[in-house]
Amino acid sequence: MFRIYKLLCLITTILILSCNPNQKPDQKISSEKEIVMTPPAENEAPEIPGVPKEVMVRLLNECTFVDYIFHKLPFSLSQSEDPSIDQNISFIDFNRPLVRIPKECKPIGRKFFQIKGEIVYDVDVYLTNQCKFYVFVGKNNKPLYANYMTEAAVKFYSQIAQQARGAIPQ
Repeated sequence: MFRIYKLLCLITTILILSCNPNQKPDQKISSEKEIVMTPPAENEAPEIPGVPKEVMVRLLNECTFVDYIFHKLPFSLSQSEDPSIDQNISFIDFNRPLVRIPKECKPIGRKFFQIKGEIVYDVDVYLTNQCKFYVFVGKNNKPLYANYMTEAAVKFYSQIAQQARGAIPQ
């Protein structure tokens, strides 16, 4: 049953990602305007590409475990069931890449996507009033990809934070 669900999610995701009638080949579209890659101004962060479709498809097909470590919350979180993992992957707003990380934004935690026990992607989670996005990081914490999070993701993290505050003795 879960395999059928996962297959349907994968097919739906592939169709959504590849069937945008307004998108021309090799054209990236954000929610409001076309992204134009420009050199960074002095003291400005470099541009970061959005998560490639191949990465999203690989995660949907192969991810077996998602782990979270929060910097200031008193717990971590793990997900190992296919529906939870697929939902977690869907929190990445594939159609809205983040071009630059604003300097005032700091991550609240990091999540780790695993395939068969091996961590394949480390992802910083940013969630403050002005910062609601993910940054995939590589060696030396260098940003590889960045995308905004969906509204469902914002609700998910808000619920986690609310539960954590309720678990802390006053």
